[in-house]
Amino acid sequence: MDFLSASLADARREYLRTSTTGMPIAGLITWGTLALAMAAMGRDLPAWAVFTAAAAPVPLSMLIDRLRGVAGIRTENSANPVTQLFMQMIFVVALLIPFVIIAVNETKNLDLLVLGLAILAGMVWVPHGWGAEDPAGLRHFILRAVLCYAAYLFVPEAWRGAAIAGAAALTYVYAIAAMRKPSEAVKDTVMVP
Repeated sequence: MDFLSASLADARREYLRTSTTGMPIAGLITWGTLALAMAAMGRDLPAWAVFTAAAAPVPLSMLIDRLRGVAGIRTENSANPVTQLFMQMIFVVALLIPFVIIAVNETKNLDLLVLGLAILAGMVWVPHGWGAEDPAGLRHFILRAVLCYAAYLFVPEAWRGAAIAGAAALTYVYAIAAMRKPSEAVKDTVMVP
């Protein structure tokens, strides 16, 4: 597709058509695994495990797509301005992670690392939802933020990190059920003479 002459509607349709449905599955796996590991190991769990849970959904979703025989994320999609916006948001999130690290270093509270990364990793669902014309992206992020903050505020300290990670994992169940699928982009295509 020539994105220099494409309409915004066409670029958004192409973004949805070439998006991955493996991402929420991967997110559910990684954040669910972190929740179980934190419940089992508590404060003995190394901090790098939290970073892994936040970063692993992208490569894991690519593997899931390959195993399912779905094209998923492709390098040729990088010319799409909607994809570029999504990738820029990932960069913005990466720039915010040091803030979370500083907060954890100052407070010595690993739960803040889980909370910060869970919410920051959820922010990428906002531009995804906009790009796919799918309100599920913003709803996923709002649900995730509310559940993660609630877990931080109301769950006893011994279980807090596991509850935050579990809340993040739970929001992927919503995403799997509610998000628009790439096949829906084809249904939306309107042929102009």
